[in-house]
Amino acid sequence: MKKLLIILLVCFSGVVATAQKGKDTKIEDKVQALNKAIFVKKDSSALENLLGKEIIYGHSGGKVETRQEMIKNALANPSTYSDVKTEVTNVISEKKVVVVRHIITATENLKDGKTAPLKLGVVQTWIKEGKDWKLIGRQAVKLPLQ
Repeated sequence: MKKLLIILLVCFSGVVATAQKGKDTKIEDKVQALNKAIFVKKDSSALENLLGKEIIYGHSGGKVETRQEMIKNALANPSTYSDVKTEVTNVISEKKVVVVRHIITATENLKDGKTAPLKLGVVQTWIKEGKDWKLIGRQAVKLPLQ
């Protein structure tokens, strides 16, 4: 009986770990999709699908935007970005809430033809709405370029 209990616990632990990894992978895909929609494609449809209705979107310079402001300003940004990379560094899951820390690096191509390196540390909060995950909070900080 003891052996059966141990076997069941080991099997259950594996199922829970696999389910958790699946959730983390889905969230990491959402993080990648959001960064692509903002920095690469400027895709309003993708942003509409990824952002929660009551999002608080904080920029590295301290500016905080509502959902409507964020979408409008992301699309109107005259800069383009190349070599955009996202490195997820930490994912914490708790039921229907996930907090993700990641680093974004890119080259910002300014309107005047100049370029500038970009390196941001970002914290995002995602919640489960129905069957989908929505971003409800984001804050970025500038990181040293080294």
